Amino acid sequence: MYLTLGAVIAIGLSGYLLSVRRHPYRPCRRCKGAGKHFGAVFGTTYRPCKRCGGFGRKPRFGARMVSGV
Repeated sequence: MYLTLGAVIAIGLSGYLLSVRRHPYRPCRRCKGAGKHFGAVFGTTYRPCKRCGGFGRKPRFGARMVSGV
């Protein structure tokens, strides 16, 4: 039973690490991937998102370790 559980965990972990290697970024949660933060009063004006720096993406968990992002 423990051997099977260990195999399932190892396969899941290796799959996640392969996924992070191929796709190291995720959309920024604050700007939803747009890279822009729109104003509250004037809705057409915007500034770069502070959390992602205006790129609209953040590294996924483990991306710095696996792919060096």
